[in-house]
Amino acid sequence: MGKQIFKFIFLLIVVFGIGSGIYITVSRDVQEKQEIKQVEDIFNSLQNREAEIAKFYTYGDSFNVSGSLNNISKENFENARLIVTNGQNEHTYDLSTSLEDKLLIFETPQINKSVELDKLEVGEYYVLLRVKLNNSANAKYYTFNNISVYQPIEYYTVTRNGENNKIRLEFLKKELNGKTYNYLALNITKAENVECYDFVIDSGHGGADSGEKRDGYTEANITLDYAKDLKVKLEELGLKVKLTRYDENTSTYTSTNMYNDNGRITIAGESKAKYMLSFHVNNGASGLSGLEIYAPTKSNLEFAELMARKIVESGANTYSNNNGYKKADGVFVWNFTKKVIDDFRKTAERKGYEPYNITTDTPYQYTIREVGGIATNAYADGRNPSFSANRFFNSNQGIECYQIELGYIKTDLEKMLYNREAYVNSIRDSIKEYLGL
Repeated sequence: MGKQIFKFIFLLIVVFGIGSGIYITVSRDVQEKQEIKQVEDIFNSLQNREAEIAKFYTYGDSFNVSGSLNNISKENFENARLIVTNGQNEHTYDLSTSLEDKLLIFETPQINKSVELDKLEVGEYYVLLRVKLNNSANAKYYTFNNISVYQPIEYYTVTRNGENNKIRLEFLKKELNGKTYNYLALNITKAENVECYDFVIDSGHGGADSGEKRDGYTEANITLDYAKDLKVKLEELGLKVKLTRYDENTSTYTSTNMYNDNGRITIAGESKAKYMLSFHVNNGASGLSGLEIYAPTKSNLEFAELMARKIVESGANTYSNNNGYKKADGVFVWNFTKKVIDDFRKTAERKGYEPYNITTDTPYQYTIREVGGIATNAYADGRNPSFSANRFFNSNQGIECYQIELGYIKTDLEKMLYNREAYVNSIRDSIKEYLGL
């Protein structure tokens, strides 16, 4: 009897195993067929014409595009959206648009709040343009053809629980039903043991360049102390952090070597970090005081506002009473003015080099501008002989950078010296909240 029960149980196990194997095989086959159909449905829904991409880049954790689509009537045009889809789920993003002689020109409006890559799940996605015309009941979908000079992007998400996703953004071709499609692919996979950074922390000045000075204290030393403390706090959150300047390399710095092999901008660019915080100390006119955080042009100011608010709430400092370039309490966006652009042009002519391509949308602070690549109109390409070329000036992978002016040396020195812990903890808490860590 016992042997019969044993044989029966063994037979059940065998049958269950065979059944499970068949079920798994069939399920995989069904899933693969569904995925193939989903892809075919995407491409079968496309218009014959393609939109053209003139620029594509990452800034912080966001993916951005700019380009155009021909033969769109101004009278019929309603709106355009950027679509990221895997065939099942469709993520929709705003675009800024204009029409010039039936040429629809589009771009992502905020360089740090467009396609937020870290919010997408692992999988294969297609990036499309969706155009709604008011004389058509259904929206029209267009794939993209790359006319830019930029290379594919390999992006790593912010470290969470010790893990990163790898995201590959590239233009590919697909043959389907006798047609060839150009398209923009977004492929997300789990990454293992990657060498990448989440934050790079920059200490203004250093070495022969001490920055602002008062009562024996220097900007270079104050900012380095802040950077080292913040690095420890962020690493406690599990983030990977790089310093542009530390005790051992500080002595090599000057006011002009930031683009050299071991310069602060080069170190930042090589880190491939998503975010950068650059610490500085203000001088300014008599009577000015308080915290100032400078943010990138064409960016969403949520993160800068959050940092400023938490710093002030902690009692570390007050909001600055400076109103120049102010966008919100403690938050500023400083671009080149026409007068300064003209001064730069005259300097270039006097020194015999081609003037830089500066516009009133170009950030004035080089720490913000030069680590952002094409997103922030970085321009230090070596034509000015006073500086080496920034090897990342034309990069389509930009670091989202904020310049934190801790205070004014004449009025806020004691606050900067004695409230460092409150300052650093407030910045850490802002990062934790903003990134949802």
